[in-house]
Amino acid sequence: MKVTIIFNNIYKSFFKLIIIFWVFFAIGTGPCLFFSFILITGSNNKIFTRSFSTSSSLKMEEETNWSDNNFTISNIFNKNKPLRLKSAELNKKITGDYIAGFVQADGSFSAVLTSKTRDSKRYFNISLVFTIVQHEKYKDLILEIQKYFGGIGNWYFNKNDKTIRYQVNKQSDLLNVIIPFFMKHHLRSGKLLSFLQFKYIVEVMSTRAHWNNKKMLLSLIVIASHLNPLGKLGNKIRYLTPDEQYYVLNNIQPEGIDINKLTESIKNFKQNKLTLEFIHGLFDGDGGLSLSLLNPRKTKGNNNIITVRPNFTIVQDIHNISLLDELKRYFNDKGYIHKLSNNCSIYSSGSKSDLITVILPKMAGKECNDLLNKYSIHELNLPLIKFNKIYYANKVLELDFLGIKNEKTLNDVIVLLYNIINNTRGLTLKQYTDEMKNKLINDIIIEDIV
Repeated sequence: MKVTIIFNNIYKSFFKLIIIFWVFFAIGTGPCLFFSFILITGSNNKIFTRSFSTSSSLKMEEETNWSDNNFTISNIFNKNKPLRLKSAELNKKITGDYIAGFVQADGSFSAVLTSKTRDSKRYFNISLVFTIVQHEKYKDLILEIQKYFGGIGNWYFNKNDKTIRYQVNKQSDLLNVIIPFFMKHHLRSGKLLSFLQFKYIVEVMSTRAHWNNKKMLLSLIVIASHLNPLGKLGNKIRYLTPDEQYYVLNNIQPEGIDINKLTESIKNFKQNKLTLEFIHGLFDGDGGLSLSLLNPRKTKGNNNIITVRPNFTIVQDIHNISLLDELKRYFNDKGYIHKLSNNCSIYSSGSKSDLITVILPKMAGKECNDLLNKYSIHELNLPLIKFNKIYYANKVLELDFLGIKNEKTLNDVIVLLYNIINNTRGLTLKQYTDEMKNKLINDIIIEDIV
């Protein structure tokens, strides 16, 4: 009976190969004859595809089914190429709070004073624009945001600085899409104030109350001039009269104009609770997670263990410092806030313990450490752009906590680092490993690897 079954299976396989031969000849492959067969081993769910060609040498690819519940470090090290997570593997969709956080970092609400001359008389108006700017490599994210907003606005590519700019300036789109969105998904601190002023100007302009009322127009120009504290209204302000310029430069409202609706909207605004999705968007725009390797053989330390120096950061300008206070509270008061320059401050933490036990788990939507061994990638809530930094930096710090005492552990760390770096030079894992080890021999510290 068993002999008959085996013979039937061999016969069927041989018959299939004959059919494959016939198909490839029929479609005209001729001298570049190519065929393949798949051997499926049910014990370990691995698929081996072997390809043969008369014009090239034997090739073999191994594709592994990554459907295991837990992801372990050995999964990476047993491969010639380490597993590099892709955004599609996150199984995560863009959310409104994420966009709000991203706009908090890389978006702006701006107003530009415009003018035109008709019949020797100069007329003024205000051009209002909502903008997001990012590096060109994040074009897909910008397009996803545009899609989320229903396809409104336009995007532009700047070849000089390699950035992509998404803009919405149509009044109806601002009034019906952008403003309702940010009234639901809140911005914070100084960016929120800019938005509420922007909202007020758009709503007043939609009524055309400024068309035949010079004081109303001047009132809007005054508000617009302080919409973006670090920006500029535009050089058209020079066309205003000296008295009008005085109002604008000193943020003084013209007599007889009531802006109580704006002041009340700011005073009575009820802020939503800070969410992880907002922090993800903010971190993708203004955050960073760097790792440096310290070689103790070049220092005065008595131990002979290579250590990792981490630094988790989120930067905000001086008008959004209160947001950094919120972040610190969100991360259980771990980390510090300090001034970087006259225009910006930074929230940062270089504590390995704080990062492993609080900050990185919270950035992944969990309350405990050991993210890689306890959870699969699909169980974690990670940022859309810098997810690799959170996912792999956590494991690097766990290995460092145990001590990088031998070459095997060092190799494990280097493989993890390879998954985090922006590999702009296209280095292979071996090239990267050799480079890192050479640097450790010659340098005290390898600064900001990721």
